[in-house]
Amino acid sequence: MVSRKGLVVYFTTTKIIPEIEKLGVHVVYKNEKRNYITGYVDSPIFERVFKQIEAMKACKKVEESLMDFASYDFKE
Repeated sequence: MVSRKGLVVYFTTTKIIPEIEKLGVHVVYKNEKRNYITGYVDSPIFERVFKQIEAMKACKKVEESLMDFASYDFKE
């Protein structure tokens, strides 16, 4: 199982969303009214993807999510 890290990306235009998906980010939620998306990416490529998104012109801010996608433990 590959561990994953979450991202929150704030942007100025929605045209950036397909570009972010091409980098390997799996978009979970997008809010076009407040101009942000949440998603996750595999841990081995997290730093590279984080820097590439920060370098995009339409990106306002990128944050690492506080939620760890690999730490879920469902108990019945």
